[in-house]
Amino acid sequence: MDRTKEKREEAMLQEERKQYILNLLSAKSSVTVAELSKAFQLSEVSVRKMLVKMEEQGEIKRTWGGAVSVEGSLQEYSHSEKVPKYLKEKLSIAKAAYECINDGDAIMLDSGTTTLQIARLIKKGPKRKIMVTTNAINIAMELAEAEDIPVVLIGGEVRHRILCCTGNFADEMVRRLFFDKGFVSGNHLSLEHGFTTPNIGEANFKRAVMNSSKESFIVLDHSKFGDDSLSLICPIKEMDTVITDWGAPIQFVEQLRLKGVRVICGNEPVNYWKDTVV
Repeated sequence: MDRTKEKREEAMLQEERKQYILNLLSAKSSVTVAELSKAFQLSEVSVRKMLVKMEEQGEIKRTWGGAVSVEGSLQEYSHSEKVPKYLKEKLSIAKAAYECINDGDAIMLDSGTTTLQIARLIKKGPKRKIMVTTNAINIAMELAEAEDIPVVLIGGEVRHRILCCTGNFADEMVRRLFFDKGFVSGNHLSLEHGFTTPNIGEANFKRAVMNSSKESFIVLDHSKFGDDSLSLICPIKEMDTVITDWGAPIQFVEQLRLKGVRVICGNEPVNYWKDTVV
């Protein structure tokens, strides 16, 4: 095969790989070096070089152990768009979070698809005498089926796409309550800036929840590490515990722990379909 043809075919292969990465990021917002290495049958060093070139061309943004979309810090998915993403990871996080809850706890569940899984475990699990406060309409409806689990629904301005209530009224209600444990979701966590979300009102509410909780737990799957959204919820120095999944980059987790943050990584489900909470 002549050298010119080899170069042409290699260029076509590189373009296919780039498009594969962009398609993945369009579907799930982040991708890891490890999964690309497996998909392309390339070394992780070669994958990292590819990601460096793509970042230089403005096609992606590199993170710890992978890459994220460059759609911007204002990007926010609706509840229905988030539901199918990282289901196994969310279940593992929910199980780890449930282990942190005790009988008789007063807890706060922020809105989100991961906190919804926590609510489902509370509803069906053995622990009782738990009082749950939430600003999520779907979580309140989920727990309404468990008559022995008292629920306080935080009111306010309804965010239809996210299925939750926020705003000044919601913030004021939370400030008047005190929780043993607060479970808060968000969009991104970076070592440089901390825990962030695209919506300013959401950031204010989540900050109020953390301030009203004796212990606050940030629940995030690994795809949300290494990037920033528009609004700061809290810097790393103010974090208690982060609960994530088995796919979290080891170096990122180690850096969080060095900064004094407790990090819990959920285990990969052995039998996902059997373990799924519905």
